[in-house]
Amino acid sequence: MVLCTAGITDRRVLVRHWKIAAVAAAALSHPVSASDLVLGLGRDNIDDDKSDATVLQLEYHGNPMLEYGWGTISLFGAAEIDDDSDIYLGAGVSALWEVSEKWFVEGSLAGGYYDAGSDGNDLGGHVQFRTLIGVGVQLSDSRRISVAADHLSNAGLKDRNPGRNAIFLRYAISF
Repeated sequence: MVLCTAGITDRRVLVRHWKIAAVAAAALSHPVSASDLVLGLGRDNIDDDKSDATVLQLEYHGNPMLEYGWGTISLFGAAEIDDDSDIYLGAGVSALWEVSEKWFVEGSLAGGYYDAGSDGNDLGGHVQFRTLIGVGVQLSDSRRISVAADHLSNAGLKDRNPGRNAIFLRYAISF
């Protein structure tokens, strides 16, 4: 018996082509992991009225390092600046938990550099750690929106460690 598909008469060559096609189809049938750009707008010192300020947040999340049935883990970089000129630049690990087809929970942990602005928060030093937790909804395959809270702290590395809490409305674009 001679198999003939698209001019291929050798059975081994045909089987190899079908295997390649099957692997390609399987790879393309799963959502492609993507990098994310996250833009947040919020208020800091939400638990203290000494110096609340509007905060702009920008994050870049790389392609997921690890993918699980519940979600993904990736490396990210973050920048925050508020209207008191406080600046935070950090990098760390983030996770995105897919609670349902539309809803998700996000979290991250980062270390970085902090500089108190002209009328900003003295957090006890330049080395600060940031934790973030949020909940959101997937708007499309490449867009999502969330509400998140973050906390900056020097983790007790300095005697002065007042910390800073903020809340954000965040918009993410996957590409």
